[in-house]
Amino acid sequence: MSAKRLSCEERKVAIVKAVLPVFARNGFARTTTKQLATAAGVSEALLYKHFPSKESLYAEIQSYGCQGCDPELESLLSEGASTRTLVQIVYYAMRANILGRPCDKMCSETRHRMILNSCLEDGDFTRYLFRNHFADHMASIVACLDAAVRVGDLVQSPARKQNLLLFVHHLATMIATMRLPKQPVVDYAASRDELLNQAVWFALRGIGMKDEAIRHHFRPKELSATFRDRP
Repeated sequence: MSAKRLSCEERKVAIVKAVLPVFARNGFARTTTKQLATAAGVSEALLYKHFPSKESLYAEIQSYGCQGCDPELESLLSEGASTRTLVQIVYYAMRANILGRPCDKMCSETRHRMILNSCLEDGDFTRYLFRNHFADHMASIVACLDAAVRVGDLVQSPARKQNLLLFVHHLATMIATMRLPKQPVVDYAASRDELLNQAVWFALRGIGMKDEAIRHHFRPKELSATFRDRP
């Protein structure tokens, strides 16, 4: 029986999936169209038929891996601004970066390599990622910080509130980056779950959350079970 012939759109998606690891490991500038065609199992001519240039293929990768809102984050924010919501958001963001999410179109390792190479080049991929998955929700997450301050769970910080949240994200991203090589750069002497919990505790203290509030709202076992059951 002959293999099913892919439609034009199916072929484009197949090419994008195949070349993602190549861009992730080499970056945009160091990747050749020959390498891309080889990874996709097609000729360079067929590659150009679907994508007129390397730039257009890279743009499609941005759309494929970063497009649209983050439904999990939107669901958390729909619960309203509170200390509890803030803790869940910090945990979710750090878990997604440090442990990854099985439902992601782009695996965690590939995404972090794409981010790292993007920052070493023009930054377009990383800017696109932030704009679509983080920046649009910033005001709502800041509202959670304000709510925590009002009830006395969070101390005021001289740092800009938006930056506090960005620092949390950057911490998680850097921890994940340290674990990219087969032999991690840093030995944290902790399992992945333990590392996540330590990083979340550090982040909550960093944004100014009081110890009593952390003890009350940060329950690692409950949070782990909740997010493990979600797609």
